Amino acid sequence: MITIIKHHLLLIFIGILIFTCQKNSEKIHDDAFVVDTHNDVLLRSMIGDDILNPLPESHSDLIKFKASGMDCQIFSIWVSPFEFNHEEYFDRANDMISQLEYLCSRVPDDWAIPFDYQDLIYNEQKNILSCMIGVEGGHAIENDILKLDSLYKRGMHYLGITWNNSNDWATSAQDESNNLDSLDFIGLTDFGVDVIKRCNQLGVIVDVSHAGEQTFWDIIDNTDSPIIASHSSVYNLCPHFRNLKDDQLIAIKKNNGVVFVNFYPGYIDSTYSKKYNLIKTQLKFSLDSLAKVYDPDSDRYWYKENELLKPYLTEIVPDIEKVIDHIEYIANLIGIDHVGIGADWDGVEIMPEGIESIDKLKNLTESLLKRDFSEQDIKKILGGNFKRVYKEVSR
Repeated sequence: MITIIKHHLLLIFIGILIFTCQKNSEKIHDDAFVVDTHNDVLLRSMIGDDILNPLPESHSDLIKFKASGMDCQIFSIWVSPFEFNHEEYFDRANDMISQLEYLCSRVPDDWAIPFDYQDLIYNEQKNILSCMIGVEGGHAIENDILKLDSLYKRGMHYLGITWNNSNDWATSAQDESNNLDSLDFIGLTDFGVDVIKRCNQLGVIVDVSHAGEQTFWDIIDNTDSPIIASHSSVYNLCPHFRNLKDDQLIAIKKNNGVVFVNFYPGYIDSTYSKKYNLIKTQLKFSLDSLAKVYDPDSDRYWYKENELLKPYLTEIVPDIEKVIDHIEYIANLIGIDHVGIGADWDGVEIMPEGIESIDKLKNLTESLLKRDFSEQDIKKILGGNFKRVYKEVSR
């Protein structure tokens, strides 16, 4: 009888501990300035999905943002080099910015585009989500510094130097890793150096996610301001060309920049991609049928493909602890002042278990607390480190 009582008391004690941890983590999260540096949900809006209403299939929508406790989201302006021609890149980027402006105009008490640090603080005080603009891929400026200036005037806060595709002045991680023999140059050209210096002059943060290693080192050699990796993880934990090696992480620390950890399973779990490709092989007939209905290069096809794959992918995704592993690795290697979160919401087919959509973001804070991160450190990860870099660069 005594043993049974002790067992019940132990269960009660454990339950109290769990409840206390959840309450503490919720308070830390609510008190923090929370920033995510990469979200592709605008692509859904561009094909007609209303992200201001519930979208069950999306990682993000207005309701999910409210539940997330987020103070600032950087929306990615990504122009597909497969869907658009070179002379259409800049116009498409502007169309996406116009779409974000339109969304903000519909919910002015909830969303607003900040143009400087003071706007960011004002929105935080008014409980308005700061909808910041990050351009993913330097091809959007069409080799024209004046178009870089134009995007800045419309609210661009960071420029991703490349996407997976190299452009005429910078080589990508994908091409440097997989297509090296086909490249006419490696790293930054003279015009690429001019782009970096102009970003520094304007107060636009240089983003090295997707940049090739040589491009990365050329940026380090030529920037006068802190840089970011808006959505990258650790190569040493998951050896993917999109991730950063230890010497790159250390260089970002010396630059006083920040690495924002990508949650994509393929970048945090080295076993995921092989399993993912096997599932796609097994479903080849269904995917081929889908390609007869939708253009395989279109966003609509990609969303439909993800819906088809999702029931199978949920069986192979890692859980939230893999995200924490990458955050912890970076914090241990280069310090807590140089790590944040850039999940890649709505830019990947699936998120880890426990943080399946943006409204589950508080689970990240709870997991960090369980991993013995202090309240001060958690607040730096959630947004304090971004705030520091943005204030310094946008001076």
